[in-house]
Amino acid sequence: MELQTTTIEFKDNSAKVLQEEEKRINEALSSMGDSILNLAQMYAPVLTGALRADGRVVKEPNSVTVRFGGFSVPYARRRHYENNKHPDTKYYLERAGNQVARKGVQFYL
Repeated sequence: MELQTTTIEFKDNSAKVLQEEEKRINEALSSMGDSILNLAQMYAPVLTGALRADGRVVKEPNSVTVRFGGFSVPYARRRHYENNKHPDTKYYLERAGNQVARKGVQFYL
């Protein structure tokens, strides 16, 4: 009488799955950063257009930063917190970030 044997092999695909999920998350972060930038540019005060034009998204693995200001627009921080002439434009970047956050990450995945 001959014994029959069966071999079962387990292939670990977890690295591939994690890599795919990390790619999806980075794509979602990128989309969120772009949405925040677009909204912030709409909410930002306009005199010459320099502040709106200076907004940018800095994308790195697992993080996204939306920035306004620098040498060309040194007043960006001040306009975010102060604007007596047009108070409805205050907190333009914060308002944009909050609006995108309310949609949730699932919206961007």
